[in-house]
Amino acid sequence: MPRASARSSDIAASGLTFSELQELWLGPCNGGSVFDSPEQLRDAWARGRAVCMRIWAHDGKRPMGWWHLGDAANLGLEWPGYFHQASYLFEHNALEEVEREQLVARWHKEFEHACSLEDAAARKSHLDWADVPHSLRRQCGG
Repeated sequence: MPRASARSSDIAASGLTFSELQELWLGPCNGGSVFDSPEQLRDAWARGRAVCMRIWAHDGKRPMGWWHLGDAANLGLEWPGYFHQASYLFEHNALEEVEREQLVARWHKEFEHACSLEDAAARKSHLDWADVPHSLRRQCGG
């Protein structure tokens, strides 16, 4: 699946630096936030949200700004951890239709692979690794 890329005009229009956009994507680095206050951070999310979502909201993942600056909370969602975002968003019906269809197709392949494994523990381990939602696992015994 092709990934979106940042257009210079998007970044310029947001008025944010690459470091600020990176923090909206991944959260603050070990050295702390590039923003001086929570208000600055919220303002940056308001200005950079569209760019961040276009670039980094795909494959069942969302930027940290989405999780921690209101979007997820407005939907009643909490951060499920990096490796469980896709299944969590699927189970809470928080995916766009195209993204949902792409994930279901990928999970179907992983499900078929898991069902070919002889050991139940190996099946479960593979489905966990692939982040296949529990609601889609029933037929395989995973």
